[in-house]
Amino acid sequence: MKTLALGLMAVIALTGVARAQDKVVRIGTEAAYAPFEFKDDKGELKGYEIQLGNALCAAAKLKCEWVNQDFDSLIPALNAHKIDAILSQMSITDDRKKAVDFTNQVTVAPARFVAKQGSGITDDPGSLKGKTIAVQSGTTHEKYVTEKLAGIATAKVYQTQDEAFLDVENGRADATLADATIEYDWLEKTGKAKGFDYAGKPLLDPAIFGDGTGIAVRKGDAALAEAFNKALVTVGTDGTFKKINDAYFPFNIVGSGAHAAK
Repeated sequence: MKTLALGLMAVIALTGVARAQDKVVRIGTEAAYAPFEFKDDKGELKGYEIQLGNALCAAAKLKCEWVNQDFDSLIPALNAHKIDAILSQMSITDDRKKAVDFTNQVTVAPARFVAKQGSGITDDPGSLKGKTIAVQSGTTHEKYVTEKLAGIATAKVYQTQDEAFLDVENGRADATLADATIEYDWLEKTGKAKGFDYAGKPLLDPAIFGDGTGIAVRKGDAALAEAFNKALVTVGTDGTFKKINDAYFPFNIVGSGAHAAK
């Protein structure tokens, strides 16, 4: 009977391992943040982080699927077990660390204002007095305008950054504040031809903008975080990450997590 019991326990253990290996890791993202995440003409997810996420899952030997939803619903969905991770240019901030855990740094991207050339708008708060700043809901950029520019400028909040760009383009907002990488994509495709450009210097307030972006996982999910961290080093050292980066930007935003420890 002992032998039979031990045999059954071994089978159960092996079955558990197999199930763990077969588990699908659901990665939440917001497909309205080109060039990192967007949908092509066929409705398929494309972009910098989609390619990167697929490469990370392959390196970690994880079965992954993408879940598209609004940015400000990603952390609630993660903690409700509707998704297992978030890869959506989410900045690593102290406030978010209270709700989720993060991997090592994935990318770096300073925040910058974009406005019409000749508007006089810069990163100096004095130049923003009475201005309306378009920001995406739930982002560090919204936090910066509502906290650092309280009583100076007004935040106009949108569900997506695309909507924010559209209202700046149409004159319904004086400027937008977002990651310089996202703005670069819009400026190259649309903005510069219509007289828009970066306004002022990059904003590097770590208390607001955190320390780059990371992959968010549920509190205590150290195994998944470690799997992604190891995969980051793999794609960083074998050239995969650089190849993805160079396909989208003429500058490097690869974070420190993709480099082997020294």
